[in-house]
Parts: sequence; structure tokens; C-alpha cells
Amino acid sequence: MTPLVTPADAVLLSLVFSRLIGLLMGFPFFNTTLIPHHIKFFLILALSFFYMKNLHLTMDLTSFSLYTLFLMVAKEFVVGFAMGLMVNFFIAAFSYAAEILSYFMGLTIVNVFDPTYGQVSIFSKLFIFLFYAIFFIGDIYHYFLSLIAASFLHIPLGIPKLHQDMWAYVIEQSLLIFSYAFKLAFPFALILYLVNLSLALINRLIPQINVFIVGLPLQIFVGIAALALGVSVIVYMGVSFLDRLGEGYRYLITHIGG
Repeated sequence: MTPLVTPADAVLLSLVFSRLIGLLMGFPFFNTTLIPHHIKFFLILALSFFYMKNLHLTMDLTSFSLYTLFLMVAKEFVVGFAMGLMVNFFIAAFSYAAEILSYFMGLTIVNVFDPTYGQVSIFSKLFIFLFYAIFFIGDIYHYFLSLIAASFLHIPLGIPKLHQDMWAYVIEQSLLIFSYAFKLAFPFALILYLVNLSLALINRLIPQINVFIVGLPLQIFVGIAALALGVSVIVYMGVSFLDRLGEGYRYLITHIGG
């Protein structure tokens, strides 16, 4: 009689589960308190069974030991966490761009303490949810799930070692936070900078006007108006950033991961 779950299936499920739990721990939205813990657990478990059965993954237990299992589980967790961390870099770029705009609009002091994200600005929460909207409404999560499936094919299970250049590549990708944030915030920051420059010239030419009282509401109004008119620019650049994320994932999986 064939057992329902063989030892090889149990080990294989633990490895797939370890990679997915590492990925979702580093992945934004899933590593917050927005989703209850039991929902996260059953989602990871369901995805583990889905990938294990549909990809026809197999496991050889001929040279298997408890120490080897520990190394393989740790390796899968690290690989998954690195993949999730790369997505976090892009959402950090959105958040940093919002902080730049908050600085130019004079809203840096208006921070909101949220147990989900910590102490962030109002625009930072707006940009983060805009990133989620692009990710889920634009069906980009389908592409992301297919890349996870490709990771099991290019980074095989059961090999307790990592490529030496994997973390170097992940750290290199973290530098994109600043460049993408400045690209995203530059059009709106330029408008606000010109407003500040105009107010400075008015203050020099007409000292009787209290520029501080007029300037702060004007900066907020111009900033909100620019965001309302230029939200399509944010969406367009967000989609291009996510395309860049897909390219980074493919390179990590096919060239460095295995």
C-alpha cells in the first residue's frame, strides 16, 4: 500500500514551505499586520502544495541527514527572503519619494504613527497603497507567481549551498532605492522648488508681505494639485519600475541564484 505522504514528500514540502515563508517575510504587504497570521500560514501552505504538485518536484534522500536538512531549510529560507527583499527595495523607493515631497511641501512634521508601517508621513502611506494598487490591479502578481515557480526550476531544492554573488547582487539592487525615488519625485519636487524660489524672490522684492503665512498653504496646495494632475506619471513610472524588478528577478534566478 502506497503511503499518502512519503518521507521524501515531507522533506520536499518543508523545503518549499521554507522558501515561501522566507519570501513572504521579506515581501511587503504580507510582512505587515494587515493580514492575520493564520491567513498567512494557510496561504503559504496552500502555495507550497500547489508548487510541489504542479511543478512535479522530487527529492532524493539517499545521502540525507538531520544536519543536511537544517542546511537545506536555512538555504531555502535565505533564498526566499532575498527574493522578497528585492520587492521591498522598490516599495522603499516609493516611500522615500513621498518623504521628499513631504519635505518640499512642509508636511514632514505631520507624521502618522501606524502600527502597520511605523511612523510615516501621510504621503508615504498614499504612495505605498498606490504601489499595491499597481501591483495587484495591474496583474503583476501573476508574473511574480510565475517567477517564484521559475525559481524552483533554476534554483533546485536539496542543494545546501548558495551562490557566492547572490547577496552582492541583492545589495547592489538596494542602491536603486535612491535613484528610483529621485526619479519618481523629481517632477513634483521641481515644481515645489520653483514655488519656493518664487516666494523667496517676492520676499526680497516686497518685504512687507509675510511670505511664511502665505507660503506654507501655497506649497501644500500646489503640491496636492501637482500630484492630482500627475498621478498618471507616478503610475507609468511605477509600472516601469516593476518591469525592472522582473528583470532583476530573472537575473537573480537564472544567473546567480543556482
